[in-house]
Amino acid sequence: MKKFMSLMVLALFLSPVFSQEGNNNGGNKHDNDSVVQQIYSEEVLEDFESTSYSPDKNLKFDITNQQVADLQIRDQFPAQYNNSKKYLGVKCFGRRGDIFRIIPAKELVIKKYCKSMSVWIYGKNFSGELQFVVQDVEGTVHNISFGKLNFNGWRKLTAPIRHKVKQQNEYLEQEKAFRILYILYKPANDTRIPIWQYFYVDDITATVRDKYKDNQSDAWGMGFENKGETK
Repeated sequence: MKKFMSLMVLALFLSPVFSQEGNNNGGNKHDNDSVVQQIYSEEVLEDFESTSYSPDKNLKFDITNQQVADLQIRDQFPAQYNNSKKYLGVKCFGRRGDIFRIIPAKELVIKKYCKSMSVWIYGKNFSGELQFVVQDVEGTVHNISFGKLNFNGWRKLTAPIRHKVKQQNEYLEQEKAFRILYILYKPANDTRIPIWQYFYVDDITATVRDKYKDNQSDAWGMGFENKGETK
């Protein structure tokens, strides 16, 4: 009986300690999330408010059978984001195996370190896939997929930028950027003949932070300062 009472007293004594540790851990995670939010910010790359798009200059596709496509800046029912007034409408007549490319009307360059990219899309429940084709700082081209557009209405799509997309070389002092080359749409319908498909594109943004720079001088001690070996 005495042993049982001793265990009960010990349990009552330790319970607040473990509870406090648990609260501290939760607080640390919240603090870390807050720090991450302060480091990163969302940068608008294209909002379609002042750029001009035309099918002759900004729309490319291979005409192998019956493919047809068009695009146009529109101003009815834009995305409810960033006080948007205009957006890009895209329509294409195609089927699985066709590829439609939307060429940006201006350079979409990201000079900071990019964690993810986002785009507002108005879907019409077509199963085609949307991709961004980007070029990293080493000149390598990558496809960033935002998934299928099989939904209705406006939706913000976000895709992470993986480590294979090089954004900074080993020489941290060199300023380099990666860029969005074009937007790719790949129809997925297996119909015998092509069908008309529609989607609408609004604000393209990037979640970014400043790139790390090597500001630490290694020329210290052992008389380096006297030998002129300073950065």
